Amino acid sequence: MMNNQNNSIPDISGDDYLKVLVCSANVGNAEPTPTSFSAWVPYDGEINGPLTNTPYPVGQDEINLSVGPYAAANCNGNSQEGIVQSLATTNEKQKFDIIVLGMQEAAFVNKQKKDKELLDTSIDSISNNVGGDDTASSNNNNNNIAALSPPKSKGFKNPLKKGAKKAAKAGMVMRGISANQTYKRDTASMRNITGALTVDVLGYDNNKLNNLIKTTLPSYEMVTSSLRGEMRLFVLAHSTLAEDISEVYVGAENTGIGSIMANKGGIIVTFVLRDMTRFSFMTCHLEAHEGMTHYTNRNKNLAEILGGAKTDPVYNMQDATITSHHMFLCGDLNYRIKFSEYEAKKKKSSRAKKALKMSFRGPAGLKMSVNKGSQGLMKRSVSMESEKDEEAVEEEVVANKNAMGGEGDSPNKMGGGDEEEAAAGEGGEKKDEPANGSHFDQAKALVKAEDWKALNGGDELAVALKQKECLVGFSTLPCHWPPTFKVARGEGYQYNEKRTPSYTDRILWKSAEGMTNNVIPFLYEPCPDFITSDHKPIRGGFAVKLNKCRPPHNQNLSNSVITQDGKDHPVEQQIQILVSDMKCTNLPIMDNELIGGLSDPYVKFVSSPKELLYSKAWPSSSIITKSLNPVWNENYHLTMDGNGMENGLAEGAMFMLTVVDYDATSGDDVIGTVALNLNELVSELDLSGAGSSDEVQETHISRPILRNGQEYGMLECKLKTAFLAPKEVKSFLSGAKHVKTATKTSWKSKMQAFTGLAIS
Repeated sequence: MMNNQNNSIPDISGDDYLKVLVCSANVGNAEPTPTSFSAWVPYDGEINGPLTNTPYPVGQDEINLSVGPYAAANCNGNSQEGIVQSLATTNEKQKFDIIVLGMQEAAFVNKQKKDKELLDTSIDSISNNVGGDDTASSNNNNNNIAALSPPKSKGFKNPLKKGAKKAAKAGMVMRGISANQTYKRDTASMRNITGALTVDVLGYDNNKLNNLIKTTLPSYEMVTSSLRGEMRLFVLAHSTLAEDISEVYVGAENTGIGSIMANKGGIIVTFVLRDMTRFSFMTCHLEAHEGMTHYTNRNKNLAEILGGAKTDPVYNMQDATITSHHMFLCGDLNYRIKFSEYEAKKKKSSRAKKALKMSFRGPAGLKMSVNKGSQGLMKRSVSMESEKDEEAVEEEVVANKNAMGGEGDSPNKMGGGDEEEAAAGEGGEKKDEPANGSHFDQAKALVKAEDWKALNGGDELAVALKQKECLVGFSTLPCHWPPTFKVARGEGYQYNEKRTPSYTDRILWKSAEGMTNNVIPFLYEPCPDFITSDHKPIRGGFAVKLNKCRPPHNQNLSNSVITQDGKDHPVEQQIQILVSDMKCTNLPIMDNELIGGLSDPYVKFVSSPKELLYSKAWPSSSIITKSLNPVWNENYHLTMDGNGMENGLAEGAMFMLTVVDYDATSGDDVIGTVALNLNELVSELDLSGAGSSDEVQETHISRPILRNGQEYGMLECKLKTAFLAPKEVKSFLSGAKHVKTATKTSWKSKMQAFTGLAIS
């Protein structure tokens, strides 16, 4: 269900819209200069300057070519140019309300420190962690120091020395395992805690970044500041808005080695604005390197972060993509540009190699002994076509081996991924061997021609979104500007020939159902004047329409009950929901193969706000055992408590159906959730209390079951909704069969489902 598009140009300069700036930078483990930082973060959150000076304006073409639900909702919508122009030319100086700074590889030391000091720090750390007796320890220490000392051979680069310097530089000895530091604003006093951030908790880099933020954004208060290894997330609010923020939660998840190392992973911050609109912001750094294995791992990384970084204790069954009205995601996602032509050549080469290999094996089941004299004849047994393929393709594939990587490429081990990636390339290639061949040349030529459409056509992230391999429901604009990776540290775009120029730095967003049109992107650009990193940072500006309340319903005095004291008492009408014809299809296998390898699903009915349905527990359906395609024959009746609607029904109210797998021997496992816009389910009803009791709205639901940005089957059902007094409910349910009042799934029903026996 989508909102009808309003063809008039909305005024996004007023209080109905929140102006959000999302900034993402891979800092490259180098201290940003004040000039670089100001080229990325506009002074005091000014909108007009970046908007009027951008060489890459967001127009209707960008909206039409965006990936995700936003494109479909806005393909014939408002004039994007008109929206941007109205914001840029307003008489009042516009500022962003919320500014989000996501950083990766954001650990660095004072430039004045000598390399020897860094090396000594690493040597001391290694020495302190060597076990064994004194003699062995001394020998080990000497060996470590010798390994870290450069050899006498000219031109040799000692990888251990580079790794030790890297470890010290990134602070991995002290905070790279799982250490994190989070500052959260004092929600009681709602005071600015930016001053507290200058305390030297973890070193020089913290102080420098915090001072840059304070100097650049003097009118803003820090909502939260979170550090996780080399990743950082700062969320700031304009001082006029700070008091309206509540329920601030922070979560984080590591996806480095063993899901322990914090060089990769993500941080999520969630808060509620004016008690109505829930926002989440996520920054992340995903697995590096080119190739299908690493592409797949990046998709997995995203699911791991969303699943591990739960931010709201009330909704611990759902991830932030489900519970947020609007979620923004940014970071060094490391998705690369690859061209189908190159991939086809790789596959062709693989087939040729396989044919060559098979020619030595002979017919199936026949052992063949090959001597030196016969090897030439054996090689010539390959068909001329295969031999031609091998000769024509092998040379190019070898020359381009770093362009797409493969299963042989090793993932990041420590510290900053891209520097690590570069080091691996430098250490493993011969100087007389082309670094990235025609694949690099192809990308470079497209950059020179400013053929952004062709470059975006090879974007792995766009492919992943379209194929729903990650971040289902998220949207992103096309990158109609030069790739931000991998560049020389300096002005402009000088690309490293060992890496394919790619759009690794990205911003995406997702809105709850019925709110897709409430987000308007009006700025999306790189920052080429940021000169201290091998990435160019990016920033995106968005206007977000805030949720309000529908007018509160009144007590209808004609609907009353006679209590035992004989008095007539008015009763508030309540939203009644009847769930029928509910079924799921293609659920994932959740149980061990030893006990059947299926699932035992049931559905929990969840509301936001919580008070609408929660009473000691969420109401649930019955359990269907051993099924991946369960069908519920019962109809479930739910009454939404009017105490959750004192001020009316919020536009952000949600009704969620969370599918859960029952497990008798451990905690139940969440399969996924279908989140619905409650306002759309009652849009045809009069909630003022003056409507007729005959008003009933029917909605047919068929939605993917989502968890951590991925699909896990489908859920279908029919929902009947009405706004009734208690005495009218019986009539509402009269036509339905097998009606159950949805309540908490009891231990008896769980055991009965598990054993198949009736339990009294």
